[in-house]
Amino acid sequence: MDEKDICILKKLYENEYISGEELASLLHVSRMAINKRIKSLRALGYRIESAKKKGYMLVDKDVIRIWEIEGYIQSSNLFKEFIYLNEVDSTNAYVKQNQQYLPNATVVYAERQTQGRGRFSRRWVDLDKGIKMSILLKLLLLDLEKIVPFTLFTGLVINRVLRKHGVESFIKWSNDIYLNGKKVCGILSELSGEVEGFGSIIIGIGINVNAKSVPEEIKDIATTLKAETLHDFDRTRLIIDILKEFERELSNFEKYGFSYFRDEYKSFCINLGKEILVNGERMLCKDIGKNGELVCEKDGKIVEISSGEVTIRF
Repeated sequence: MDEKDICILKKLYENEYISGEELASLLHVSRMAINKRIKSLRALGYRIESAKKKGYMLVDKDVIRIWEIEGYIQSSNLFKEFIYLNEVDSTNAYVKQNQQYLPNATVVYAERQTQGRGRFSRRWVDLDKGIKMSILLKLLLLDLEKIVPFTLFTGLVINRVLRKHGVESFIKWSNDIYLNGKKVCGILSELSGEVEGFGSIIIGIGINVNAKSVPEEIKDIATTLKAETLHDFDRTRLIIDILKEFERELSNFEKYGFSYFRDEYKSFCINLGKEILVNGERMLCKDIGKNGELVCEKDGKIVEISSGEVTIRF
């Protein structure tokens, strides 16, 4: 999708109907060229109808308003570029493959992911009308200890934004957002480059937003914002608000570390006080450490967990 396609989409979004003649005049192209671009947009999944003497109409306006996100990026002191992809294997994989050509603080968004994944290489079930994006941050010093705190920081940012949008969400350590006992968002942070050298951290974010339901295979563990609240969410607004909150708080994270956010994180963490399984071993989750580690009790001894498969025994 190029700038002319985005311009057409913007005009379709802003108007009930707009004629091909008006679009052609606006873009300084022929009516035939407009017709060709409309067909291409339809092929990408946009529901565009046409009516004689009226023109074109965007039937489903639950679309990502690329022009608004680009406008925010241009005004941002952190983010440098926004890349919109209609379909990709995964946004994290795309960033990994292209990071040498991408500026620091690039945001990559995809409407569909064919090979999205979560932690431990689990498959991410791709739902329509969700949010799937990755943030690239290039680091002077690549430190493995940054991975857990960064994931927790990102989860806190997303939880804040969802709550500002009226969602009573909670955080499950280390990389999930839960709503009514089911997963609604997953975060996958990956380090790329030489350990203790130059590299980057790639933060993948997947949020189930406006899909009416989830597939039978995951209905007991996952849900969507719409399924739980019974109303639609403005995905573009959510993306911009997440990026704004991330930008606003990143300096505090870099200066003070996770400990700056620890109390707030603990107030929304559903692991605390629960019996959990860590890689199959039963423990009691007692606290969140200053660097984001789980502080647990096992057989009367305190154990700190920085990684692993964690399951809550409700």
